[in-house]
Amino acid sequence: MITNQEYLYSIRKCYLFDGINDEQLPEAIKLLNGRIKKVKKDDFIVQLGGVLQNAGLLLKGKIESSFQNENYDQITMHTFTGGYLFGEALVINDAKNSPVQVRAVEDCIILFVDLAAIYQSDVHSPILVVLAENLIKSLARKNLILNQKVRILSQKSLRDRILIYLGTLPKDKNGFVKIPFTQTALAEYLGVNRSALSREIGRMQNEERLIVDGRRMKLC
Repeated sequence: MITNQEYLYSIRKCYLFDGINDEQLPEAIKLLNGRIKKVKKDDFIVQLGGVLQNAGLLLKGKIESSFQNENYDQITMHTFTGGYLFGEALVINDAKNSPVQVRAVEDCIILFVDLAAIYQSDVHSPILVVLAENLIKSLARKNLILNQKVRILSQKSLRDRILIYLGTLPKDKNGFVKIPFTQTALAEYLGVNRSALSREIGRMQNEERLIVDGRRMKLC
């Protein structure tokens, strides 16, 4: 049983365990054949072209997912902290050649879970029904996110990429959005170099199209 409160907090943040109470949590993890593993900073959890046997729930630390474009440049897709579940699509599809790589940005603690147990188990448990529903919902959400990324990268102009990306983020009451990346990571996400992104943001500010306050931005 996982008793570390920090780990429990991360598990509770994960969509997979929505609707499962504290008393059911140990059984849910057991049904998924859960096992905890430490991963050192800069180690790859899955490499490009590699195989991921089980999905991973990040309990502590930070990871990033990335891929290579046609010019073999590394494009960072996302950076995640505790509570994020990764690799679902790869393991469910039994992918033998991963199109993305996942690397530990910090020392990490990961709970690996066997998602096949959800739909291949002979056990009849209401917990498995809840896990299956949560998994389907998550895959649908992630499909929407990937479609957004494709839409952004399909834009020819950097300004259009910036505008579409900012439009996907939730606004606060003053119309600002919070960028979850550093400018370097944002440039990688948008598929451009950092200097080009800085110049375009500067032009948009000069044209009074954009207000920048640290990592907060507002379109005018």
